[in-house]
Amino acid sequence: MEVWDEDFSQRHTFVQDYIENKTQARSFFDYGGSPEEMKRRYTDIMDRTYPRETLYQILHTYNQKLAYGDNAVQELKKLRDPETAAVVTGQQAGLLSGPLYTVTKAITVVKEAKEKEKLLNKPVIPIFWIAGEDHDWEEINHIYLPGHKAPQKITYKGFFEPGRPMSAQPVQKTALEDWWKKAVGCLRESSHTKSLYDSFHHLVERSGSITDFFAEWMRWLFRDTGLIMLDAGDQALRPLQTDTFHQIISQNHWCRKAVKAGMDRRDNSVYGTPEGFNEESAQLFYHPYQKRVMLYEGQNGEFTDKQGEHRFDKGFLEKEAMAHPERFSSTALTRPLIQETILPVLAYAGGPGEINYWSLLQPLFHQFDLHLPPVLPRMEAVIIPRTAQTIAHKESLSLREVLKYGAEKYMEELRNTAKQVDGKMLAEELLQQLEPYHARMQEEWEKIAPSEKSFGETNWKIIKDNVSTFANKMDRYQENREECRIQKIKKLEQLLRPYHQPQERIYNILFFLNEYGGSFISNLMANLPPGCGKQYVIKM
Repeated sequence: MEVWDEDFSQRHTFVQDYIENKTQARSFFDYGGSPEEMKRRYTDIMDRTYPRETLYQILHTYNQKLAYGDNAVQELKKLRDPETAAVVTGQQAGLLSGPLYTVTKAITVVKEAKEKEKLLNKPVIPIFWIAGEDHDWEEINHIYLPGHKAPQKITYKGFFEPGRPMSAQPVQKTALEDWWKKAVGCLRESSHTKSLYDSFHHLVERSGSITDFFAEWMRWLFRDTGLIMLDAGDQALRPLQTDTFHQIISQNHWCRKAVKAGMDRRDNSVYGTPEGFNEESAQLFYHPYQKRVMLYEGQNGEFTDKQGEHRFDKGFLEKEAMAHPERFSSTALTRPLIQETILPVLAYAGGPGEINYWSLLQPLFHQFDLHLPPVLPRMEAVIIPRTAQTIAHKESLSLREVLKYGAEKYMEELRNTAKQVDGKMLAEELLQQLEPYHARMQEEWEKIAPSEKSFGETNWKIIKDNVSTFANKMDRYQENREECRIQKIKKLEQLLRPYHQPQERIYNILFFLNEYGGSFISNLMANLPPGCGKQYVIKM
């Protein structure tokens, strides 16, 4: 395995400026990116109190039940120490961990916890926050794997109940086994395929919900590390969130003003506002009957759903939050707030999208008398399998060029050089020469048969079509001689830049596990240096 850092993917201007520590981008946050700023953050969180013992018991129970949770349980013991801080990251409960960036998030948080422990000479633990309260089934019920000609989407067809959070969606084990067969059907049979299935089957059998399966799989992947799993949908965690839920409801007018202020601030900057966020909502979900409803503050102290079909008195919701916190959950914009109130968050490790939307949150945190934690840019990675290396070597292609710009230009050159005769050009020359003669024939025809004028026009169209067909056949015949090479280059591009996007946003880790074995993550961890904001090329 060979690893080097390389800027292979263009970032949003705001994210790039943030990574480069430019003042204008960093002004949306309360801390800079220097070691001194990290020490300042540590001092600030040490001035606050956290429900450490309760949190320890909850996370101990959760991680202990996982098949490969032993190292997490050991790491978790540090939480009882009042000087312990945490580096946190999170993601939805995607099947087999979802896209590759879930894995790079986890690698980042494990490595950064160790780095910050050295910097501070204080215990720092890595926590993975599973967004088990999320309910967007269409986002997590599938994976993509490299196919013969294009990425293949493999969708799980098991039962799900719309609106229920992932932590409450049961695993349908037979359907998941069928899904696995379809997934490995896209891959070559390797020496690792059977052992991967054995691990998969073992973890499925232990899982009651989609979130359970995600946690089991992640702990199996990171079994040699102390990565601690936290399910935000864990009912035992809800009482720790009671006060924050109550505040969001009771002070909702000011919460929404703070969210709007964060959006306006970005909108008035050179960067603009990230899309996809609803400033009108109460930034809180209510879960009557196990289905979550986005709340909106209405008139006369009432909250409603988006359609206005259900109405909830503000006082009723305040009481519900205190008595039944399990009936509420955060949105993407209030989730960081929840994390901040229950965890000693030294820093959050996030991707480009998260850096963008966390920049909206400073006014909201200040509304709660809190400071927005540092956001560490997670490492980004592209993995170059040996198949891709072989193709690039045979074609004398630069992997750096393919990663940045793709291979379309090279393929076009191949097609052009494959043509010893330009059929299209010959056809155009022939038709230019024929056209005046045929036009004269049409004129004469119209004189002798005026009622059948269209025959001449149709005849000219047939001639042009036939000449064009002949020319295309000449060109295709020549191109086909290079088609085998072109298909291999397409395969290379598909492996590295599926759909012209970064590999880690599309493909699942299963492809690489099948090629390189169940210890693939351990090998990655051993070879990847710490590198917040770095883009790494990993050559197998």
